[in-house]
Amino acid sequence: MSTISERFTLACTNDSVDEIRLILADCTTTASALQDHPLQEGLTVAAQNGNSTIVKYLLGNGFIMSPDAIIAASKSQSVEVFQAMIDSGWNINQSAGHTGDALSHAVAADRTMLTKWLLEHGANPNENYRSETWTCLDLGVIHASPQTVELLLEHGANKQNANSLILASFYGRIDMIDLLLDHGVDIDEIPDNDLTHDSQREKGLGNALHIGAREGREDVVRCLLRRGADKAITDSLHRTATDLAKMNGHGAVVELLQDTEDMV
Repeated sequence: MSTISERFTLACTNDSVDEIRLILADCTTTASALQDHPLQEGLTVAAQNGNSTIVKYLLGNGFIMSPDAIIAASKSQSVEVFQAMIDSGWNINQSAGHTGDALSHAVAADRTMLTKWLLEHGANPNENYRSETWTCLDLGVIHASPQTVELLLEHGANKQNANSLILASFYGRIDMIDLLLDHGVDIDEIPDNDLTHDSQREKGLGNALHIGAREGREDVVRCLLRRGADKAITDSLHRTATDLAKMNGHGAVVELLQDTEDMV
């Protein structure tokens, strides 16, 4: 025999409003406790399946958007579900815990159209971090397309003293390096911000060219030099990009940095 939770989840899956209404009428749980009640799974299922009618009904009957439900809504890519959430008083910048928020999930999965919709409806690209480490722009630079990242930049994603350019360098994203520089990111900046860990400071903080040289990314170094990076700048431990390339055995990068003809 099915449990009430299983019946409720099935009803939410099948868009059965009448069954949902009957189950809720029989449930003595207070509305304030529904966020932790097994029936909450029904909202998560409805959100992931794109059932905006059910989502709106449940939110109007004491359910809340838990982190799991927010992530499920993002997976559905249904703007109708998100509109139902907003119509029910949901804060579009609500944290989904250590995973970020609705926008960061959309960006990390490169859901460009959903990213656009969320930004146009008030999502703040600077509001929540993932694992206290990644901003939305960081996630976009690592995982997404230039089209998605362009949207973040157009909607005010922080570019100053940010990690986006050094991440693009680390991951070899030439397309992102060019995009960020086209949007005015300082090519020689050495970021040190709230997301910088003490362990990173101990190892030495550098700019995009330092990172590219350290990692042996010849294509990245070539791109940065072409875009005007200053190879004479030292990192926080007074090492140049050439020093870092030598330390890590990247002969081709050392040669590139020392060859002025290759800098054009």
